Amino acid sequence: MEKLDRLVGAIQEEDRRLRELLPQFPPDRREKAGTGGTLSVKETLGHLAFWDSFAVLFFERKLRGDRTDDGGAIDFEQRNRQEIKRLRSLPWLDVLERYDDATLRLAQFLRAHWADLSDRERNDFATPLRHRRHHRLLLQRTLGEWRPPARAAQQAGTA
Repeated sequence: MEKLDRLVGAIQEEDRRLRELLPQFPPDRREKAGTGGTLSVKETLGHLAFWDSFAVLFFERKLRGDRTDDGGAIDFEQRNRQEIKRLRSLPWLDVLERYDDATLRLAQFLRAHWADLSDRERNDFATPLRHRRHHRLLLQRTLGEWRPPARAAQQAGTA
């Protein structure tokens, strides 16, 4: 159970850190991508919600003994792109709610089914943690790109 508690705690910590970033994005910047094609904040939340929901559904099906091979990496990537495109038309709060639900379901699934998972499957759940961290760091970089350097900001204020 110690490993479960560490994993869920780390996922919750990444969630907390990501949430600290959200108010730093003004509403008019929530849907603006960063440089190099980085996802917008809204797209990032929707992408994480889709990804984590997919992981939970996949393992729920696997534990029930249902087929889990009805797709593949290519199909998953195509569905991910379609989901990002679809959520662009949704209101900000709807996307945030989807992210909240997916985060909650991920932690609930792990707590409810940890004993049912093999060691390999348990290790697979480090991937959503790394994935969240990766996107949080991209959002931090985007914020840094949008903020003027400290000296330039000071000079602009005194000029």
